[in-house]
Amino acid sequence: MTTVDRLSSSQKRDAIAVTSRAFWPDPLFGFFARTPDQEKRLLPIFLGALLRDALGHGEVWGAIERGTILGSASWLPPGATPRSSLREVKIYLACARALVTGRNRRTGISLLNAVEHEHPSEPHWYLALLGVEPTHQGQGLGRLLLEPVLKRCDTEIEPAYLETQKPENLPFYERFGFRVLKEVSVPGSPPVWLMWRDPDPTQEHA
Repeated sequence: MTTVDRLSSSQKRDAIAVTSRAFWPDPLFGFFARTPDQEKRLLPIFLGALLRDALGHGEVWGAIERGTILGSASWLPPGATPRSSLREVKIYLACARALVTGRNRRTGISLLNAVEHEHPSEPHWYLALLGVEPTHQGQGLGRLLLEPVLKRCDTEIEPAYLETQKPENLPFYERFGFRVLKEVSVPGSPPVWLMWRDPDPTQEHA
């Protein structure tokens, strides 16, 4: 039986590993990496920085079966974005270490800055990461991971926001009430879609 619970710092290594496997291959990280193997090495560095930030300033939920983490959802609550300068520096330093041997650095940084510039100022829950072990995708674990915070959004009348660089993710998130706000790109970069979800107090949650 799979349960969904808040993860602790002691579980971050496993959560980062499974989330990185879930993201690969990825159009944005593939844009940074010179080879598929390098992309695999970049993912835990980038995603690890975001997941650790969520552990410290928000909530990370894990889908767990027999003690094994099969997926994670990293959320930042209203007021936790925009990140403080210190938090941004920590993430930047972690990412810069990975980017130094990558490609398209200037274009990539311009894209990330453009996405950050469009981040809504209205208080909201921000889904920083969602990933399910590839061998367990398509089994409803993504829904289970989203459920705790989306239920809170509907109960407490708070919106939610996310970004995705995979077009196949758009219909998945639309099923939970997210809609595309904007498609962001810079010359030569892959696109990133910004999605927003208004609270629905009439929504029934399991």
